[in-house]
Amino acid sequence: MTTTTTRTTAPAQITAQPVEHVNGLPVYASGETPEGLMTVRQLEAAGRRRTPGQKPRAYLRYRTRYGGSSVELYHVDDTRAVRPLSPRQEAQKLARRTCILCASVAEGPLPERSRRRSPWLPMSGRICMPCANVAAERWQRTCRRCESEFQHQDSVCHRECTACGEARKRGEEVARRLARRHCPDCTVQTATREEIEAADAADDFRQALGFPRTCEPCKAERKRVAEEARRAFERERWDELGPVRQWARRVMAAPHEYAILDTETTGLDWDAKIVEISVTDGAGNVLLDTLVHPGSPIPEEASYIHGITDDDVKDAERFGAILPRLSKALEGRRVIIYNREYDTGVLAYELNRHHQEQAPALSGLEPAQWYERHPAAVAWMDAQQWDRCAMLAYAVHVGEWSDYWGGWSWQRLGGGHRALGDCRTVVERIREMAERPDPF
Repeated sequence: MTTTTTRTTAPAQITAQPVEHVNGLPVYASGETPEGLMTVRQLEAAGRRRTPGQKPRAYLRYRTRYGGSSVELYHVDDTRAVRPLSPRQEAQKLARRTCILCASVAEGPLPERSRRRSPWLPMSGRICMPCANVAAERWQRTCRRCESEFQHQDSVCHRECTACGEARKRGEEVARRLARRHCPDCTVQTATREEIEAADAADDFRQALGFPRTCEPCKAERKRVAEEARRAFERERWDELGPVRQWARRVMAAPHEYAILDTETTGLDWDAKIVEISVTDGAGNVLLDTLVHPGSPIPEEASYIHGITDDDVKDAERFGAILPRLSKALEGRRVIIYNREYDTGVLAYELNRHHQEQAPALSGLEPAQWYERHPAAVAWMDAQQWDRCAMLAYAVHVGEWSDYWGGWSWQRLGGGHRALGDCRTVVERIREMAERPDPF
């Protein structure tokens, strides 16, 4: 094969004037390039190619929407002719520009498209953009079930025709009905069609939500897995949970040594007054249960919670008259309170108010000075044997972590918001903690 190289001749006569010089080479404006100087693209279009080591003769400056730019210019006499393509190369070039669907030839190579990545294409290969768009639109209108082509009024979002869409909905309905008749964890039938239809027809919607039913073996397995997970969680935090369990068992072992106290008040403010107070022993036996006249009207929002109104306490005694019975009920016993911080604060306020009212030397003081701690009130509070807060202990027992508070979540007592009912509910919570087996 013979390689043809163009001999280098003297530069052509340049008559155009450059606008400036860069690195010793002239720079020409767009449209004012001398004859014989071409860009790389112009050389390729003319069938010429740069020789190895060929350097530019000048620069072409042109403007774009983002500013000015420049490109190198080469003299055609310094280049060589491009070797013609062989028949095989011509065929490969034509194949890269030819769409396999419409057989049209593009100006440049077409992109290689894969049906694996684009399932709407009929095949993989070089496909032009118009054919790809037509294939995509047809794929959107092709039912994925029966592969029939439908119009836009059908369910395009699901890519299914009307008939297949209705068939799918019927199948899903049958599947839902069968699922409600079988255990969700296995294939055992746990309900009949008649039972489900009767539950759906009932006025109580909770009956309709009772399906599907879990079979007994699956229930036992669920219970076993949940129990094992609970025991593993308890083992992880046994350093904190163990003392709570031991405390609850001590209370249940000697209930007569403990007193459960609860109060109902006029609100949650610092100056809330007691309207009911109850004390039981650790077994729930009543030691004290009485209403208390607060000395002021009971707010409606407080009555809405515990149900105690002004009519209920109009004949009740004041806290000072009940104080001796309260002291006797707590004498010699360790006092357990659900939310101990709140109830002890209420008791301290009532004691302080009672003793301040009984002091005639304070009659000339300002009302704000009445709320200073009275020595007798402090002495009474210090004389009591305040035990562990039942609410904090039960929170450790339940083990629900609160990211907001950074500790175990406090649990609602659920005693009905009456003092005696709350006391007995506290006993049940302590018994629950005591009877829970250790996780070892």
